[in-house]
Amino acid sequence: MSRRKRYTRNLGRPLRSPLPVRTTVEWIRFEHEREPCGVFSYLSDARAALGPEASRELETLAAWFSDHLNAPDLLTVERFWFRAEATAHVAQAQKLAALLRAAGIPIIERRTRRIPGRVRWEDRHQVAVLTYRDTPQPRR
Repeated sequence: MSRRKRYTRNLGRPLRSPLPVRTTVEWIRFEHEREPCGVFSYLSDARAALGPEASRELETLAAWFSDHLNAPDLLTVERFWFRAEATAHVAQAQKLAALLRAAGIPIIERRTRRIPGRVRWEDRHQVAVLTYRDTPQPRR
């Protein structure tokens, strides 16, 4: 085959549309420092350990998240990470993490600059991923 034909074979064929570009620069997750569970897993434990005023604030934050954050029911082993652009959600999650720390639950904030796993679900505020092996993990 001549060189000319090799480089002109695809002329006239429609090109596939490019994949959407991920504009998120940073991903944020609040989780237990030794277990792979997020902040929402410890709400009932924190309610039992906190006083009445802090418990009311915890309920207010939980209600805010149930109103402003969507999540599919079908996911089980995926981990959820906030997008850094979702500043309101991250700020509320920081308040929630502070309340859990006050209840004696060691919650830490993890940040990473690359997508933390294979994406199973996403929206404007968060992403659910199957975590890669080299993603920051809890200490064991």
